[in-house]
Amino acid sequence: MQNIPDSLVPFFSSLTLMITILNFLLHIIFASAVAKDAGQMNKIHRTPYLVSGITWAFATLVGGVLIAICYWLIHYSTLARKFD
Repeated sequence: MQNIPDSLVPFFSSLTLMITILNFLLHIIFASAVAKDAGQMNKIHRTPYLVSGITWAFATLVGGVLIAICYWLIHYSTLARKFD
């Protein structure tokens, strides 16, 4: 494995930090969207499938876009219509 030249270490450190911050912000954005949607579901007297809305939001905060995609598939895709 090749070593990174010392002059590039600060660049890659900064890049890694920037990607981590963007990833964190993305998780927060998607988790808040899931929480808002779950709240809207409660207003129209529907309940989220499998777990509560707050649990979906927390799972999205931890798991990010992948969990948000699962939430959407379960609640809004043609798969969701099979549960109704």
